[in-house]
Amino acid sequence: MDKLLLGVSKQIITPEVGCNLYGYRPDVISEKVEDDLTATCFYFTQGDKKALMISVTVGSIATELYDEIAEKIEQTFFIPKENCVICATHTHSAPNTCGEVGWGDLDYPYINGILVPQLMKGVAEAIENRQAVTVGYGVGSSYVGVSRRELTKENVTVLGQNPHACFDPRMTVVSFKNDAGQVIANMIHYACHGTAAGCNKEISRDWSGVMTDELERVSGAVTAFFNGPEGDIGPRLNNGGTAGGGIRHIYEIGWIGARDAVSIYKTIDDYRPLDLVCGGGDVAVSMKERIPLEEAKALFAQFDEDSINSECARRYYAQTVIEAYESGKPTVASTPLHQSVVALGNLVFVSFPYELFSQIGLRIDDCFDDKRVLSLSNANGSMGYFITEEAKCRGGYEVDMFLYSGHDQPYGDNADFELMQKTVEHIREIMREGE
Repeated sequence: MDKLLLGVSKQIITPEVGCNLYGYRPDVISEKVEDDLTATCFYFTQGDKKALMISVTVGSIATELYDEIAEKIEQTFFIPKENCVICATHTHSAPNTCGEVGWGDLDYPYINGILVPQLMKGVAEAIENRQAVTVGYGVGSSYVGVSRRELTKENVTVLGQNPHACFDPRMTVVSFKNDAGQVIANMIHYACHGTAAGCNKEISRDWSGVMTDELERVSGAVTAFFNGPEGDIGPRLNNGGTAGGGIRHIYEIGWIGARDAVSIYKTIDDYRPLDLVCGGGDVAVSMKERIPLEEAKALFAQFDEDSINSECARRYYAQTVIEAYESGKPTVASTPLHQSVVALGNLVFVSFPYELFSQIGLRIDDCFDDKRVLSLSNANGSMGYFITEEAKCRGGYEVDMFLYSGHDQPYGDNADFELMQKTVEHIREIMREGE
């Protein structure tokens, strides 16, 4: 069996002060750097198989931008796009690399001047640094996160804390040793929004930066965070919410995450050679017919052009429906999403260009008795929230964003079950082909 090789590189991608911080509203302008933003590249190869996983400490990466970067990587380094996973950690204290309507425009000076050049440099260095590795991993519980879909006494769903709702406490630490027995890299997988700081003015990786720095210090190895199904999960802050009132909250939550990650890391004592399996392709999710034209016009009229955040998303949704009718755009039965799979033995990473609800990730993992499936949110693009069917009846911010996602047609009923089924089928197909 060919040995599994891994090359790692970490690059600084901190912007100039004065950039728009993406995640709350388009007028939040940075005033200082609290901690450096990073892009960490993991290049895997075994025989003729190549895969790339990159953790980028930004909020989200626009799908079109992911396509451009992945295609550039494929053309330059001959790593197939379908095996290229680019994940945003979902900090809300980084430049706008998503450009979603209502949250401000893409920061192209940052993207073209810092982000893309540093990503390309990181991939080149990771390829150059590759060496044979064995892999170990540990799983433990962390209560950094909590469901943020608080249900008030008036039966209204708001952004807060709901200790009674679905939440996956599992944190997974994956560690890599070279032939000399030296740990050279770690990956932390956990699901939680990067909103501990709140609507702050500091550039920061948020709570996960504190966590990765500490595990890096303890292990002496490059460490990166890969966010899981965090669509309905936020940091469990002592203010009763899941968005902080200042930068101090990243340290309060970050040190809890650091304690947990280090504890899990210290349980790893079984490092072994593993097979690499990788692949990707499109998964289709069914769509309904678009809403009637008059209903779209009435919705559009409810909001003015200065709307922001979810109100602007509703206005834009109505506008896309109106334009679809006026242009004679045909309806479609489904919409595709690109999904990449990278498996190391029985440890399987699968990408989603959504902010996935935690229950969906849990259900996918439950479909496999012999594998640990780590779903990645904000990976290979940004297509909004993906909620569970039962969340619709409760409403709330994430539900609004799912229903008014920019598509001129809404997702079909039981879309979560369909996405789960097709993801499981996709993983099994790729694993069969790789055996």
